[in-house]
Amino acid sequence: MFILDGMGALVAWLYVLSYYLESIAALYSATLLQMTVAALYDPCHSAIVPMIVQDEDSLEKAMILISLIETSMQAVGSSIGGLLIGIVGIQYCFIIDSLTSLASALLIWKISCEYNPVESNEATVAMDGKAESSTEVEESWYSLPQLAKMTKEGISYLVSQSWGAFALLKFFAALIYGAGDVLNVSFSEQGEGSSKINLDSSSQRLGILFAFVGVGCVIGPVTIESCTHMDKISSLERACLISYFLMALGCYGLWQFDEFILICIFSAVRSAGSNIVWVYSSLLLQKLSSASMRGRVFGVDYALAMLSESASALLAGVLQDDAGLSAAQVSLIMAIVALVTLVMWGVFFSREWKAMQTNRSNI
Repeated sequence: MFILDGMGALVAWLYVLSYYLESIAALYSATLLQMTVAALYDPCHSAIVPMIVQDEDSLEKAMILISLIETSMQAVGSSIGGLLIGIVGIQYCFIIDSLTSLASALLIWKISCEYNPVESNEATVAMDGKAESSTEVEESWYSLPQLAKMTKEGISYLVSQSWGAFALLKFFAALIYGAGDVLNVSFSEQGEGSSKINLDSSSQRLGILFAFVGVGCVIGPVTIESCTHMDKISSLERACLISYFLMALGCYGLWQFDEFILICIFSAVRSAGSNIVWVYSSLLLQKLSSASMRGRVFGVDYALAMLSESASALLAGVLQDDAGLSAAQVSLIMAIVALVTLVMWGVFFSREWKAMQTNRSNI
């Protein structure tokens, strides 16, 4: 994570370079590198938290707190960024971004903890039943063949586990919330509808929309936390089901109403659902996966989520530009997807709960 923060600081300077070169190719290259660093950072972040916070009840609170901080900083950062662009210019905002990445690297460096991802002296990652030595696991971990091997091991590990399907919770959720940013832009450009709120520009409406999205992300996990417990996996699963219901409700509201304030409210409902499933699907994987496989599990988990989110955003754009659908109509499609996945996961979880009850009765 320390290295990735350093790389993030360097990538920010590529944005400055693309600004002065006025090059779209440089801009896309910088964005590609930035997203690559982020894709590597998130699995490391999720895998390292259980090593620092080992008590399960505290782990749930830690994950919710991390989610709140990330959401709050995104909202605050967006506001500060918009202000600084007008004061100092966009290029200096990227320089500030680089400095914050270096500050993050310093904080990571200062974290003191006994990291021990290997559960025994014999490394535990072989899927064919043969143990690999820890030296074999560590050797050339940075090589492409080794990275491909570790990814394959992560997939094999998930397939071999009864709970492996939990790695698809974010994947299906991203099919719904992935279109959110594209739809927010479209909703901000269509005006206030019948609302009495008078805003001068689409930029103001977009800013307010993102603010409501941030509020939803904060409220969602905090509200559901009192109904869950790390000792009861079924409560974490129910939280994920509630998240899909909220996403379906939010998308339905975006289709049904055209008043800007209601669009903001239902955007918050949708984002509350998306953040709940993000937090609690991560908690399920953290609780159930072994320490030695946790990084690979989250690598697969995030890769699937990012793939799904990209596909959803692309589909939303194509449906609007090529098929001529409105943002409201695309929202209806997302609501149907959310409802279908809600039913699908409901069936999956109910079978699991019945199996648990059967096992208890046999005991």
